Amino acid sequence: MNKKILNSDCQDFIGNNLLSNIHSLILKSSTFKGIEFMEIIEQIESKNKCKLKLKTWYESPNIYYPNKLNIEQTSSETTALIKSYLIDGKSILDLTGGFGVDSYYFSKRFKTVVLCEIDAKLAKIAAHNFKVLKANNITTICTDGVDFLKTSEETFDWIYIDPSRRDLQKNKKFLIEDCRPNISTLQDVIFNYSKNILIKISPMMDISSALQTLKHVSKIYIIAVKNEVKELLFIQEKSSNTDVIIKTINAYSNRTENFSFKPFQEKTAKITFSTPQRFLYEPNAAIMKSGAFSLISEQFKIDKLDINTHLYTSNAIIEGFPGKIYEISSTHPYHKKTLKRIIGGQKANLKTRNFPEKIDAIKKYFKISDGGENYLFFTSSLGNKISIECHIV
Repeated sequence: MNKKILNSDCQDFIGNNLLSNIHSLILKSSTFKGIEFMEIIEQIESKNKCKLKLKTWYESPNIYYPNKLNIEQTSSETTALIKSYLIDGKSILDLTGGFGVDSYYFSKRFKTVVLCEIDAKLAKIAAHNFKVLKANNITTICTDGVDFLKTSEETFDWIYIDPSRRDLQKNKKFLIEDCRPNISTLQDVIFNYSKNILIKISPMMDISSALQTLKHVSKIYIIAVKNEVKELLFIQEKSSNTDVIIKTINAYSNRTENFSFKPFQEKTAKITFSTPQRFLYEPNAAIMKSGAFSLISEQFKIDKLDINTHLYTSNAIIEGFPGKIYEISSTHPYHKKTLKRIIGGQKANLKTRNFPEKIDAIKKYFKISDGGENYLFFTSSLGNKISIECHIV
């Protein structure tokens, strides 16, 4: 961490060149004594990546940024805020702190936060930024979090773990046993220092597989932002022997869609089936990840189009459905030549569900361009391939 970057003239240069062409800037040489120009480029690139993802950091003066890969790997401000409201207490240990976004939001809910980060430069950057952001109840320690625990005499109300999902060659990993640290072999050790663990794993991870690896799981949170699954969180409580609760959260800027259930409810739910009626329902991404396909039909009293088609329908609109609702204008059997005369050449948003053909091939054959307010679903209902024309309610 080069503190000379925090000098006002250098900070002004960074702020004034956020919109500059990086390739053109690289050709210049540094006019700042004791600062390599690539260090300035790194600050510009990383700050730009924070504009939407980490608005608080982006808008605060004198923030020091790590390399852009660290920014890409960190939690977004939105998911960190959501996460902070899932737990609370007096003390929390962030075992794999990184840039410190999660710890910053935990500091608003806990009296004391301890952040461990093995990378010395990243630990210094996090500590500096906490001072800038006036998060004075966070203690930053440059060490391996597991080593810190094994020599600690403290216990914590919560321990938070976000294992690194990249190997030493920077290749992405998503299985729990392939991440660092390997939580599957450390759970008993960690439970000696806290009765409550919050672990973040890859959103690509299969939930049932994770449950076979992780002990004492009481809750699972699937967090989506603007209908894109961002985080998969497991809460482990040492005393928990109850059924797991799966909670889905899909956050938008002006609203949040929530849906919760226990796995046995999905297994025992009764599904009803129907061809498309007046309205079409598309569950949000968090529910799709959860696998609550039967329960959605039962709880909202809507019919499923097919056992493997995760779209639903009804004649009367169902308010509060956690996903998108469309009003159907027409439904057609998938007879390509006939259908081409009906829908060919129009502008529409295409989607496929339980359908053998790819979107690009459909666009090409029917000469459909992207855009507009109209939606075309190509799917299967009661064993038959169909197309559905509709628009969002």
